[in-house]
Amino acid sequence: MPDSSELYVEYDPPLAWIVFNRPEKHNAFTKRMWRDLPELIKELEVDHTVRVIVFRGAGEASFSVGADIEELKRLYDEDGPETGFPGHTGIAVDAIAECHTPTIAMIHGLCFGGGCAIALCADIRIASEETTFAITPAKLGLGYPFNGVERAVQELGPANARYLLMTAKRVLGEDALQRGLVQELHKKEDLLEATLELAHTVASNAPKTIRAIRRSIQQVLLPPSDRSTKAIHQWVVDCANSDDYQEGLQAFMEKRKPKFRGR
Repeated sequence: MPDSSELYVEYDPPLAWIVFNRPEKHNAFTKRMWRDLPELIKELEVDHTVRVIVFRGAGEASFSVGADIEELKRLYDEDGPETGFPGHTGIAVDAIAECHTPTIAMIHGLCFGGGCAIALCADIRIASEETTFAITPAKLGLGYPFNGVERAVQELGPANARYLLMTAKRVLGEDALQRGLVQELHKKEDLLEATLELAHTVASNAPKTIRAIRRSIQQVLLPPSDRSTKAIHQWVVDCANSDDYQEGLQAFMEKRKPKFRGR
């Protein structure tokens, strides 16, 4: 598993934390970090002790401000405009969006550019009240990758996506909540506890049901002609035939919390 001082995993089963660890650079992503992120996700996807992956930025100042612009400029100067981060960035955000394990972004401080793209690919976003969001390629003259635009439209709607991408304005607090950038807001000092409660809530639910829900939502986002209604029906049937369904029924009758095993 790729694991460096700048991007690493903290295991706390049933959770795993992927940590962006460049606080002195506001957790800006280097080319190596974009390259390594999908590999970390792949390893965690097949670890059955991990039921939820949480992304967080190290330090007090930022979740992530996206690509390291200084490195991006150096790569541009050395190798020209066809090199740099775009390919690695697209692969990394797709890996988050397509991850088989539920994902949560715990966001604080600055969440700009590629950091915002990472957050928008997570299943659930939870943030502190002072968090500032911005999608800023228009201030740099950069083209924004299609999958980033697509995700912004899917998560925020076309009007909010246009507003954020075309103005590159900063959005904070309640405004971010109303625009769909986050699902929960908390005081900074309460964010970790709230994230743990949220993550453990998801982790305690039936894994097969969570998987079926996430797959069905992905199908909803496809054109009707591309949806696999047969597969959607089979996911529901698989849940009904699972040991976890029997456990859920038994726990309900016995007035206790169910112990789901993902079987």
